[in-house]
Amino acid sequence: MNKINNFNLGKLIDFQWKLGVAVSNSYTKELNTPFISVFLKVLDSNNQIESHSFELTVPEFQNFAQQFKDMSSLMESL
Repeated sequence: MNKINNFNLGKLIDFQWKLGVAVSNSYTKELNTPFISVFLKVLDSNNQIESHSFELTVPEFQNFAQQFKDMSSLMESL
């Protein structure tokens, strides 16, 4: 028998992103490198809003966006 695990990670209530350009940092020698900052607000199981943020390189963001497109296509086919 297959067992399915469900994870309740909360409800996404806000998704924002912003394009930026790195002018200096400690981990790359390339300046003027574009990046995307992602800001999420999630309603957790205790009805508390949690804020999360992370940064992605342009290729990472393109991969992230493609995965959402793939999920959307799959859901539309059901």
